Amino acid sequence: MNTAVSIVYTGFVLGSIFATSAVGLALMYGTLRFLNLAHGGFLIVGGYVAWLVADRLGVPFYLAMVIATVAGAGLGLLTYFSMLRPLLGVGSPRWDIATIMASVGLAIIIEAVILLVFGPRLKSLPPAIDGKIIVGTIVVQYNALFIGVLAVLILVVTHWFLKSSRSGIALRAVAENVQAAYLMGIPSGRVFASTVAIAGALATAAGVLLGSFYLLRPSGGLDPMMTAIVVVVFGGLGSIPGTIVAAYIIGMLQAAVSVFLGVKWASPVLFAFMILVLIVRPYGLYGRPEDVRV
Repeated sequence: MNTAVSIVYTGFVLGSIFATSAVGLALMYGTLRFLNLAHGGFLIVGGYVAWLVADRLGVPFYLAMVIATVAGAGLGLLTYFSMLRPLLGVGSPRWDIATIMASVGLAIIIEAVILLVFGPRLKSLPPAIDGKIIVGTIVVQYNALFIGVLAVLILVVTHWFLKSSRSGIALRAVAENVQAAYLMGIPSGRVFASTVAIAGALATAAGVLLGSFYLLRPSGGLDPMMTAIVVVVFGGLGSIPGTIVAAYIIGMLQAAVSVFLGVKWASPVLFAFMILVLIVRPYGLYGRPEDVRV
């Protein structure tokens, strides 16, 4: 019983954070066909911005997260206008190669800037809520539950935006078929810019959530970025529902592996699981071949 509670509790929290982190990545791929390998840098920016305003300026956790989210949206817009917009129109496969190389360069620049500004010493965010409850032999931290619920709330708001708002509907139309959306009068450039801004905001928000669990370091974005990529690929590239379902499956899987085999086996089992799934379903859980999708 205690083992089951531990797996469900940890899996829920991890899955919620993974989903928040990966949704932005899925949005950018679904709309621009851009796999952002600087995603880990965005996560770290969120953590460090929140630490700066919370630890140095004494701002509450909630406001620190809002500020980090706004900073992520601004970084996303800067990324679009300085890096992605000049590359639009080059066509595939040049677009794929160019954006991959550019995003790798951006990741290196972000890490270098953070190292220069904040230094190499580890930093930690203050918890949003103190306290704990003991269930059997399991210690459940209130902060962890709060972070999990907050991540779910972010996902609900994102779902509402994509399904019900005018801008969200335009974004989904461009993701489905950019030429048809253009003929319907939807400005694709504006949609591209807003997509990258939203993805940046989601990434930095996820970085704050991660920062409440793990110590911050300039190179700390690699592991969560790799997990986010696995989630997006497993769920189906560009599929938001698939990304969310995959995030919770992977969260539960990592929690179970950590309990039964140890934390060091979490990543190897995760990638082995992804390989097996893609052998059976090459397009992921909710993915479709390109000719079917468009």
